[in-house]
Amino acid sequence: MEPIPPSPSAPPPLGKGASQARSGLGRPGAGSAGCVEPIPPSLGEALRGIRVLDFSQGIAAPHGACLLAEMGAEVIKIEPPGGDWLRGLGVTRNGSSVLFGTFNRGKRGLALDLKQPAAREALQRLIAGADVMIESNRPGVMPRLGLDYESVRRIHPGIVYASVTGFGRTGPWADRPATDAAIQAFSGLSFAANDMVEPIRVRISLVDVVTGVYLSQAVLAALVQRGRTGAGQHVDLSLMHSIAAVQGYKFAEHQATGRAIARELFAAIGIYRCADGFIALSAMRDQQVIDLIRLIGQEALLREPRFGDPQARFENQDALRIVIAEALATRPVADWLPRLHAADLIAQPVQDYDTFRAHPQTAAQALFTETDLGEIGTLPVVRMPGLPATVRAAPAPRVGQHTLAILREAGVDPAQCEQLLACGAVVQAG
Repeated sequence: MEPIPPSPSAPPPLGKGASQARSGLGRPGAGSAGCVEPIPPSLGEALRGIRVLDFSQGIAAPHGACLLAEMGAEVIKIEPPGGDWLRGLGVTRNGSSVLFGTFNRGKRGLALDLKQPAAREALQRLIAGADVMIESNRPGVMPRLGLDYESVRRIHPGIVYASVTGFGRTGPWADRPATDAAIQAFSGLSFAANDMVEPIRVRISLVDVVTGVYLSQAVLAALVQRGRTGAGQHVDLSLMHSIAAVQGYKFAEHQATGRAIARELFAAIGIYRCADGFIALSAMRDQQVIDLIRLIGQEALLREPRFGDPQARFENQDALRIVIAEALATRPVADWLPRLHAADLIAQPVQDYDTFRAHPQTAAQALFTETDLGEIGTLPVVRMPGLPATVRAAPAPRVGQHTLAILREAGVDPAQCEQLLACGAVVQAG
């Protein structure tokens, strides 16, 4: 982050989205003695009054903006006339992408042709009234449009400006495009997710989703800082950095041991095939490893040098897991689970999505909410962890669905709106 000190002569502009009266996060000194405010009814209202301009596309940064929307922020999705490229990817329903609908719910839609000066001029009104601006372009794109941080802070010194790139904004690969799969490979995750010998690709957009979480966290921190000092700043994140942070302890272990092959955290952890399914088993403490060895009828192993003490069991964990696997394969899951649980061992059957969603524990926690995703229809959505089950998000917007309403709220008069529509500088859905 690059903090910018507040101007001694002029405070940050206070447009609709940046009004100090709207949110403690936008008010310097909020929370100090003598400024006690009522506790919000839920975290779903925590960011009410914060306005976010989301210029990003894809998954990572839009996901971060979506999390801010779930916490109550007003998020405006700003797209080119052709829309976010994510709209055309993945599974579609009624002609709309489920991916796009999932990561852009709760936002309003504004479509601008930023190559046209008239569109950029209208955008300045929105920037002056915003609290946060998020972009995910390759380095160089926003400066060419006059929308880089230095240009934006001249319009609004107090804005929190967040950039998400593949490899970061500096370095020899700063201009290189990146995807989730490419960063999995580049960062070592493709090896670490398997056995450090045969690489695999995690078939969930893990890098993107994790980056979105880190983005929302960094933006929140910057808003808290601004609430204390009045200073905006540039938050800089990359897919590479985010997934490296996830693997931080593994890099440290690798350096400490000098081993090319990753070791498991515990001697007996693993997914084991039973006669009719799979069990995930975590024998963490050494006594649990001993209890497991006895449970499968292999107590004699404890008298062998390679399994005779905790360090030996850890060092020979691959051989130990072979013995455990051979034993568990002889009985069905329903036979093993009660015996494992009676021995106070952590063991769970490996479930598919349908089984997980139907489980009573999942239902008790109300993880899934049947959500109206607009053109996609109603689909189950997992709410942000920590938010109450009552939080509901509006469907993802169509391209330019709220363009005219947003421009008029920003002070663009109706005649100018019509001119912007006529020259194609903006697009209104329908």
